[in-house]
Amino acid sequence: MQVFNLRVEGAGFPISDYRILGSDLEFRTLDPIGHSYPDRRSDWRRLSTDEIALHFRLNTIVGQWLTDKLTGAQAEEEGQRQSASVA
Repeated sequence: MQVFNLRVEGAGFPISDYRILGSDLEFRTLDPIGHSYPDRRSDWRRLSTDEIALHFRLNTIVGQWLTDKLTGAQAEEEGQRQSASVA
């Protein structure tokens, strides 16, 4: 199973980590230097459908990244299907 990661950083701000794991988009927060917080903020959690939809509606970097990953995965599947039908 492939895992795709995105890290959003800004000087002096907490780091937002995103990953696609299987069919889920997950999120966690790290402190500005990349360490885990002692509470649950740094635990990976699955984003809800509404949270993901908000990224698309607001055209955030996360929404753009997710679109790129989904589009690339669909193109790869189509290419594999075409290769299999030719063989």
